[in-house]
Amino acid sequence: MARPKDLLSIADVADRLPAILARAAALKRLRARGRSPTPLRGRTVAMIFEKPSTRTRTSFEVGIHDLGGQPLVLSAMDLQLGRGETIADTARVLSRYVDGLVYRAFRHADEVELAKWASVPVINALDDLEHPCQIVADLLTMRERWKGKFRGHRLAWIGDGNNVLHSLLLGTAAVGIDLVAATPAAYGPRPEIVEAARALSRRSGATLDLVHDPAAAARGADALYTDVWVS
Repeated sequence: MARPKDLLSIADVADRLPAILARAAALKRLRARGRSPTPLRGRTVAMIFEKPSTRTRTSFEVGIHDLGGQPLVLSAMDLQLGRGETIADTARVLSRYVDGLVYRAFRHADEVELAKWASVPVINALDDLEHPCQIVADLLTMRERWKGKFRGHRLAWIGDGNNVLHSLLLGTAAVGIDLVAATPAAYGPRPEIVEAARALSRRSGATLDLVHDPAAAARGADALYTDVWVS
């Protein structure tokens, strides 16, 4: 099966997530020694931000630069998107200039539309459905703390059923972390995301429990992941 061109959801890389994390750990060690490889040398990656960002923008910009690439930061108002040009036209035009697109969007549907028409890879830097790159980074931290082993560890989420939880559900299920997510009763994760996460959990052997009591979720956890209780 051909690999997906884009990273719009953790589900796009679920089968390769352990290998991606191992590669990220190796790159981090090389960077600490001042020996970062430069696979992006001679390549430009455009970063489109419809929403303000501190950590995500800085992480991408520094990361692209460290790997030898040229980051090009654009806001929606820098583009004709801000004046009514379609996402399809924007994708086709930018694909002729750059080698990849990073998109922080208000709507996941716009993320999908950009990827549909772009001939270069598109990476989701947050939208209303998922925040996959944040979860990849967080899983790397857990991998480091737990000495490379995910199985047998329990993570508790305390917050509402937002985009971060959606990616966390998929990511933990893919690598085998047991997850207990406590959300307000009326603000749980989307059923289709839960269903996809349960399918991944069956393959990895992880467990997934949804509760509404933060104290119950935290009991016996090896790590806590918190967010606002109601967005």
